[in-house]
Amino acid sequence: MDANSIPAELVKDLKDSKVTESPLSPGLTLHTLLAETTRLTMVKSNQRRQVLCLQTSTGQYYLKISKLVRKKDRIRHLLFPMRRWAEWQNLHRLRAKNVAAATPVLKGGKKGKFFFLVTEEVLGTQPACQSTEEAQTLGTYIRDLHDKGIYHGDLHPGNIIIREAREPYLIDAQEVFFLPYLPRWVRVHNLGRLFYHLSATKTPDDWIEAFLSAYNKGLRQPITGTEVARRCDYHRQCHYRSRAKRCCKNSSEFEMVKEQGVRGYKRRGFSWKPREIQEALDKGEWIKRDRVLRYQDLCIKVHTNRCFHKDRCLKAWKMSRALEVRNIPVPKALAYFRMRSKSYLLSEFLVDGILLNDYLSSFADRRKKRRALKDFAAWMRNVHNHGVWQRDFKSPNVVYYNGSYFILDLEGVSIQGRLCNKKKINNLGQLNASLGNHLTVKDRLRFYHYYTAGQQQPRNVRRQVYEKVWDMLQRKDPSFFGLEAEKLVI
Repeated sequence: MDANSIPAELVKDLKDSKVTESPLSPGLTLHTLLAETTRLTMVKSNQRRQVLCLQTSTGQYYLKISKLVRKKDRIRHLLFPMRRWAEWQNLHRLRAKNVAAATPVLKGGKKGKFFFLVTEEVLGTQPACQSTEEAQTLGTYIRDLHDKGIYHGDLHPGNIIIREAREPYLIDAQEVFFLPYLPRWVRVHNLGRLFYHLSATKTPDDWIEAFLSAYNKGLRQPITGTEVARRCDYHRQCHYRSRAKRCCKNSSEFEMVKEQGVRGYKRRGFSWKPREIQEALDKGEWIKRDRVLRYQDLCIKVHTNRCFHKDRCLKAWKMSRALEVRNIPVPKALAYFRMRSKSYLLSEFLVDGILLNDYLSSFADRRKKRRALKDFAAWMRNVHNHGVWQRDFKSPNVVYYNGSYFILDLEGVSIQGRLCNKKKINNLGQLNASLGNHLTVKDRLRFYHYYTAGQQQPRNVRRQVYEKVWDMLQRKDPSFFGLEAEKLVI
């Protein structure tokens, strides 16, 4: 993009704003920066924030524009005006403490409309989390930050740049706080946030050991990997909760519905109105009478609201989002509406989905059946490892679609911190009783072997589980599922 093609509206807004220059970059004005810009690249853009890269003959700069489009944002910045320039002040304080960080250049904005910040580009790459030398360098850098009382509330590899001289630089200082002293538990908490983001990149164990070894030099009480892992899991659960709650708020993906006679939530871009719901009720095909119907490519769950009864549709709407953020496949929930005395959940209908029992019974080849059992056991182990418990875990509530297994009937799903063995066995017993006799005893034992992969349970423990699952199978009357109990004796 040439300099002449820079949006005129952007240039006008920037030039009309009140601008302050940093003493760290004397002589560089906004007019000079815009005049020397030869290329403009959009790095990030959403409703509230834009990040642009300005390339000039003397180097590259990053322009961060924050728009006050929401009323609560304007009120927040009116009540706390200093938070607007928090990153500007933090960058100057970091440089004053001899901490390697991005250099601030300009700041400015229009009252009640937007504000912006310009920083110099830091040449380098983000941490690759592979080299032990990089781990030691990064561990020393984080230790120096903590020793100086600097706490970064959003510490992750994306906010750190490693220069060619193996020197880390902070490039985002919005959530930086300066404290007189960092207690040990605060250090662990901050490292847990960093390692939570590192866990998504499958960081090698030797890299983590090298990082902690460099960080613990000079500390009276070294921080162990177990402490950091425990705090890492805490941050993971916080992330899941915060992401899941957005389905009941106005966010970039969801919006609240407040119209005459209608309340609820929906995904942005989904445009159904009450008249479409009434049309679906009149023309749709009922799967479960007065409870679930299909209309076109949508599945609509209906719940009649009564006193002292939980709203099943609202529970399924929230649980769908909670499982989605945990990467557990579920039919995509599109909207939740409450009208008069009924509530409705609209989700996608898996047209080509196959019920679990039908899918596993479709294999004639033993190898393919074993592969399918292994994949399903790994999926179920992942579900239980996330603390997800289905109260009625039977085969009709699991569908195979597009190479993945999907959970249905979300109103009976709950998420707990950690599932006890009793609940895991309960799910195994329900599943075992609901599958047809096309699965032999060996198939069921193989499934449990795949399910417990890596646990190395002793033989007596496995036999106790077998006996409990078999006992549940007898009590649940397996003849209802077309099973022959004599064939399942272990």
